Amino acid sequence: MRAEWALVVYLWFCYVLNHADRQVVYTLFPALQSEFQLSNTVLGLTGALFLWIYGLSSPFSGILGDRLPRTKVVTGSLVLWSFFTLLTGFAFNGTSLLVLRGFLGISESLFIPAAFAMMAGAHRPESRSKAIAIFATSQTVGVAIGGSLSGWLAEHLHWRVAFWVLGSTGILFAMPLWRFLGHVPASFLRGGPESKADFRSFFGLLRIPSLCVVTLYVSIATFGLFLVYTWLPTLYHDKFSLGLARAGVEASVYPQFGSIAGLLVGGVLADWGYRKTPAARFWIILTAFCTAGPSIYLLGHAATLEAARVAAIAFGFFTGFISANQVASAFDVVPASHRASTIGVLNLLGAAVSGFAPFLGGLARSTIGVDRVMVFTSGMYLVAAVIVLVGILRFFRRDHAHALAAS
Repeated sequence: MRAEWALVVYLWFCYVLNHADRQVVYTLFPALQSEFQLSNTVLGLTGALFLWIYGLSSPFSGILGDRLPRTKVVTGSLVLWSFFTLLTGFAFNGTSLLVLRGFLGISESLFIPAAFAMMAGAHRPESRSKAIAIFATSQTVGVAIGGSLSGWLAEHLHWRVAFWVLGSTGILFAMPLWRFLGHVPASFLRGGPESKADFRSFFGLLRIPSLCVVTLYVSIATFGLFLVYTWLPTLYHDKFSLGLARAGVEASVYPQFGSIAGLLVGGVLADWGYRKTPAARFWIILTAFCTAGPSIYLLGHAATLEAARVAAIAFGFFTGFISANQVASAFDVVPASHRASTIGVLNLLGAAVSGFAPFLGGLARSTIGVDRVMVFTSGMYLVAAVIVLVGILRFFRRDHAHALAAS
């Protein structure tokens, strides 16, 4: 296998663990609530706190990804987040659970800026969306594994075992990852002491209008994703009277099945379209928001489990178009020397905004209902479509030309 695709494979497995480790807690909400006597608001905070800390850590993480050897950043992040996942299995009350989720947010934030920058260095724009789409399927697989495995282990063994199994797996995988990254071509690993990335250049990226557009739509898309990731298992548990294992499988597998298909189709379409027009990724994302909005509305209002499955697949498919192209679209309008910092910018606002999804879901569960939050989110997806259209028509051509000149 060629080195640039082998890199995608190794990082793919890392990101499976990354999302499995953050997803596992959501399926276990009923078990954690029972054991620690947690309120719905505190349950929501386990997801919100992770995302808020993840987002606030992102400027630092993005700069490190441009300045330090990316092999060390990626491997070190894997070891750290796996260690905190393992420790979560020993949590003794709600406070310790929240503290460990905060440390998980810091350690996981280090991985993705360096990982995406490595893949962008390994793949030209004509194949970049496809590479990122294949890599991003790891997110959907990780959510499915984290959701379904944790539910099964909780019912047949104990909820703590899920954290122990996933954390141990990540620590063991660090060694083969380190050996592989030690032999990849140097062109994949741009970044290091010679990089001029710092906090001034980091926040200077926000002066690029097209990147601001990407950041806004990533925030809205991620809010919807985490609303579904966090509360769909519990919604199924409450609405359709499903057990933990069944709710975890239903809420994890069907959206991710659609998402994998959407990622692959969206990635291939974008790379083909890029040969016709550099703005192709933005047009695909615009289309995706127009279709994902009604899908999440239908997901919240499904009267039967069968209808919910169809809506979940549709939501996953169309948001897969967004996930396949959001990073590549950002790289189309920023200099190559600041790619890791660019991911930090996306995560800063994206994670901060999406952190309200689990929190608001917790508040809504016992009041207006999670389905009402999904109605609000469907409207925001349509607003995002308008924002993307404005970005294409007013800013993209100029910002793309500047990025090419600076690279």
